[in-house]
Amino acid sequence: MKNIIFLFIVSNALFSQAQDTTKVLFVGNSITYFNSMPQTFEAIANSLGDTTEVTMYAPGGTGFVDHVVNPNVYNHFREGDWDFIVLQPGSGESYGSTYPIGQTLERANVLVDSIYKYNPCVKVLYYEISNGVFGVSSVDSVNYNNSMSVIKGNIEFLSDSTELFFAPVGDVFRAKWNSDVNDILWGGYGDIHPNNKGSYIAACTFYSSIFQKSSYGTSEQSTLSVSEAESIQLLCDSIVLNYFPEWRINTYNQSTDFDYVMNSNTAYFNNLSQNIDSVHWDFGDGNSSSEISPAHIFNSVGSFSVTLFTYKNGCMQIDTQHVSIITIDLFELENDVSWKVYPNPASDILIIENIENSNAVRYKVYDLFGRLLIESSEASINVSSLNSGQYIIKKSNGDTEEIKRFIVQ
Repeated sequence: MKNIIFLFIVSNALFSQAQDTTKVLFVGNSITYFNSMPQTFEAIANSLGDTTEVTMYAPGGTGFVDHVVNPNVYNHFREGDWDFIVLQPGSGESYGSTYPIGQTLERANVLVDSIYKYNPCVKVLYYEISNGVFGVSSVDSVNYNNSMSVIKGNIEFLSDSTELFFAPVGDVFRAKWNSDVNDILWGGYGDIHPNNKGSYIAACTFYSSIFQKSSYGTSEQSTLSVSEAESIQLLCDSIVLNYFPEWRINTYNQSTDFDYVMNSNTAYFNNLSQNIDSVHWDFGDGNSSSEISPAHIFNSVGSFSVTLFTYKNGCMQIDTQHVSIITIDLFELENDVSWKVYPNPASDILIIENIENSNAVRYKVYDLFGRLLIESSEASINVSSLNSGQYIIKKSNGDTEEIKRFIVQ
């Protein structure tokens, strides 16, 4: 049986990440707050059984250029035990007209670094906004779609550069308007702010992006008719849920998993984790390792709880599996004639005579508790620092590993 626990550390205290309520912070401007979009998202989530609590900080006319120097933004990062934080670039930042996208990325990095400082395990996502339209002519259509391609390219650049995902609100707007150019989703021609229908699109898109579930069937329809609300729900679901890689949803998530194979009492662990900074293994027998995919010798029979700890941005995840040792056979390869060690017993230098002549051969010396003591690629190993007793030497060459015993006297 596999047990996975998600933990994070703040101020040297240990807390469980699991919560009954999903807490979401929206940081943006009027494009975010128009028509109380975050509250509509909250109502959709709650109506579908995903208990959600939303906080919004969205001063009009702002962008990352303002948020990065605003103490109120950092106070919000600091005050909440957030599960998700949504960052909406300003309209000019999204298009790259007010600042080059590289400069916006620098500000995004500052915001994201601060978020992780206070919320190591939070999931951060960007709000891909929609540009406005100026009419229904073919020229207007071309201009709108070109502008949306720029906005999408910029949000993809931000996402890939900071290893985050985004809610493709702009892509849903684009699909909706291209299907019927007379269906206005903004306050009017030349207005970038969403109307009630546009804000409902955004709310449904955020639900599908954050919870990775269908918004269809929600009882929350804002000011829309049932048929109009359901049509938008289906559109948002089809665009979000069918194209996760395009929106980077789950692409950069930290995940913790491993498997292993046994050779007698030696376990060869295969780390299957993704998007991690470092690891720590606890083999359940008093020994540990920081190797990515270690091998470990168990020196007694029984069941051992092997735990893999992974870390990313200060967030720790744990995966525990149980390894059963039925028999002990440290010396099953003792008669392998392709190599030998001597003198045995040794007192100072252990010589390795190996038929293979490869620079890739490595030797590791373990005690009978499986602790790694010496690692070398040389055919002679100084063992004078070892206490008297029995030891294991493991020869590895690529995927092949062989074991012999020797004695230090």
